[in-house]
Amino acid sequence: MQKPENGKFVLSLDFELLWGVRDKRTIESYGENIRGVREVIPGLLDLFSKYNIHGTFATVGFLFCRNKQELLSHTPDILPVYSQKKYSPYENNYIDTIGSSEEDDIYHYASSLIKLIQQYPGQEIATHTFSHYYCLEGASLASFETDLLAAKHIADAYNITLQSIVFPRNQYSNEHLAICKKSGITAYRGNANASIYQPRNNEKVSIPIRVLRVLDSYINFTGHNTYHSRELYKTGMVNIPASSFLWPYSKKLSALDPVRLNRIKKSLTHAAKNNEVYHLWWHPHNFGVNSKENFGFLEQILKHHQLLHKKYGFESKSMKEIAEEIIATHAA
Repeated sequence: MQKPENGKFVLSLDFELLWGVRDKRTIESYGENIRGVREVIPGLLDLFSKYNIHGTFATVGFLFCRNKQELLSHTPDILPVYSQKKYSPYENNYIDTIGSSEEDDIYHYASSLIKLIQQYPGQEIATHTFSHYYCLEGASLASFETDLLAAKHIADAYNITLQSIVFPRNQYSNEHLAICKKSGITAYRGNANASIYQPRNNEKVSIPIRVLRVLDSYINFTGHNTYHSRELYKTGMVNIPASSFLWPYSKKLSALDPVRLNRIKKSLTHAAKNNEVYHLWWHPHNFGVNSKENFGFLEQILKHHQLLHKKYGFESKSMKEIAEEIIATHAA
């Protein structure tokens, strides 16, 4: 009898800086979080190295660019036309307002951080699309395809072959997945099965849905959201669904942090015991403030994974590594 495979622990990070909001006013309200990423990325890499964690850094293509000239030279021929112009970085001359390079604009460039990630074994650099592309906001499929090609071309300059994608705001459709497959992408972060996590455009993410998502991080009412590997390969791509979002530290809710931690630990243990996949995700800028508290919380999770690894063989894998294993199994 074939020995069942071990469970997998997946960490993915949406690395987007200010491209995730595209609002200059955000620098005033959220700038500290974005600036903090300059310390967060090295801190995460060291922590991952300490606990032998393989992570996936899903990176917006714009961040690869060393200067504005390079950014403009990689701009796709077909630009997205969203139902609301505010979603596009190409509207209202937004790109004209950014700095010329990383030296004078740390909010929109991150070449140095990408090169740093490359130096750490086991860390995957994936795509978060080229322009932080919103798939369910009315833009054409043709514009998505050219955006994805732009992301692949800019990554090539770093000798990076993109194999995994994390969709901004977790928006995607079967048509978008077909384009990803055609472009050579083999893995994507899907959404948990519960209705509150299903793909929807920004306008349909109502306040009740947001509240339920927060509550679910403390109280298990949608299940552990863990998955058998055999469930993940269905359409020629490997879907590695999210299990939980790692909410950042909040002073107002800090008294409930033990409850939140226990929720994650129980789901991790469930995955380890049942040889399933558990996928935790967040943004580096979530750790940009209250870094001590956020890193301390994450380290408790990684220590628990370490215990599960010793007891059950619970493995840490990047999205790319899991996809390669599953595709090889199906090929065999």
